[in-house]
Amino acid sequence: MLTNNTQDMYKLNIAGIIIQFTAAGNISLSISEIHRQFLVNSGQPDCHLRVHYGPLPPMQLQEKLFDSGAVWALYRTEGNYAITFRSDVLGSEPYQVALVDSDFKNGDLYIRPVPRYTEAGEHIEKENTGIPCVVPAAYPLDEVFMVNLLARGRGVEFHACGVSNHSKGLIFTGQSGAGKSTMSRLWKDNKDTVVLSDERIIVRNADDRFWVYGTPWQSNAGAASPQHVLLDRIFFIKHSPKNYALKLKAGDAVSRLFVRCFPTFWDEECLKYTLDMLGRIAECVPCYELGFVPDHNVLDFIEGLNSEETNH
Repeated sequence: MLTNNTQDMYKLNIAGIIIQFTAAGNISLSISEIHRQFLVNSGQPDCHLRVHYGPLPPMQLQEKLFDSGAVWALYRTEGNYAITFRSDVLGSEPYQVALVDSDFKNGDLYIRPVPRYTEAGEHIEKENTGIPCVVPAAYPLDEVFMVNLLARGRGVEFHACGVSNHSKGLIFTGQSGAGKSTMSRLWKDNKDTVVLSDERIIVRNADDRFWVYGTPWQSNAGAASPQHVLLDRIFFIKHSPKNYALKLKAGDAVSRLFVRCFPTFWDEECLKYTLDMLGRIAECVPCYELGFVPDHNVLDFIEGLNSEETNH
């Protein structure tokens, strides 16, 4: 859902990382309702994207570094990066391209005219004035940039549900169908609890402590919050006939965290940072395998755990 407000610049603060979008040319920028929670008026941007609307520029796509197999691909181009975004319903030509420097600090986002309300997202709308209204912070571009910014010494994104319960950060992660959305819905009705996200959360280190942040990338439970909280526990969840928790050794926790995060395989230094970050998280934060019955009793079970417990 798009908001009615348009402007020529805005900043998003996701997990303390600011991405600024600035209109280039006679266009205006709009934003989805879910992203509006992450708007800020001040702060130095970590990444600045100038937004263009019209034909895509000529490009020299050199080495393909990564292909998502679906929507986006990353290329090396003249020492910098090019990210292409495609949709089957829009043909073989990308519907948008981002050209960015090697640090992901500055770049240009080019969006070509596309039909309204396509599977590629609500990228283009027209105001009554006839001025093109562009929605640059659209999935997956915002997440692709965030993953690359995090990997440069800022943190890690996980495929997980995250909640703040009595000011303690809890992460629930698992394979598809393990119950992340179910866990999110259960916590949503619990007082003194804020669901940070039911699909994607970010962990960052500050003052030798780990913090968990909400993101705008939500799933079926529709939960997203810009709040953050000190990380207290991590749970690798799965459905079970009974509620139980098994505390994991750090090595086991690292391997499980790795397959549930978003590493930048195309950048050796960034990948090294991510692995080091996972190791530090696993050493400092209690991690459990959690089997659960999908009802509210599991919330009492989780709140009753303490760091010395290993089996139930």
